[in-house]
Amino acid sequence: MHAIAEIFAVDDVHILCTKPPRCVLFNRFGAHRTSFEGLDEGVIPVFPIERSITIKSYSIRRKQVPTCAAFSLTDYKVQGQTFIEAILDLKNDTGTRGRDSHRKFCSRYVQLSRLTSFAGLHLLQRLDMSDISGGPHKLLLAEMSRLEDLEKQTLASWEAEGL
Repeated sequence: MHAIAEIFAVDDVHILCTKPPRCVLFNRFGAHRTSFEGLDEGVIPVFPIERSITIKSYSIRRKQVPTCAAFSLTDYKVQGQTFIEAILDLKNDTGTRGRDSHRKFCSRYVQLSRLTSFAGLHLLQRLDMSDISGGPHKLLLAEMSRLEDLEKQTLASWEAEGL
């Protein structure tokens, strides 16, 4: 006789099941809709798979529903959007070697500034100080300083003219 699965509510959206279910019904968002008989449009059944491996003469067998996150957006794609929650990978990626510190800084700024609050921030990997070092390019800082001086001069000019 097999043990009965236990189900625990993790939060309003997620549940934890101690045994693999017969299938998971996945509602895919997007333009391409798939139909399965007896299910709503766009709902896809995902069935568990069973695999076994041998490690040091021990046979290990597992049964699980093969699901993983498969949705992501680049920092450029999210510009102008707002999110309540996001999982961000801010780790200094060795694959971005050609990027200067200014571009890395801008990328991190865009990613972090899309959230409504930091309560919804989830990091994919632990960060070190080297991951968040760097800053805006010195020419950008000089231009910002020039514009601030110009603003002060304009406001002073308007005050002098009584505007």
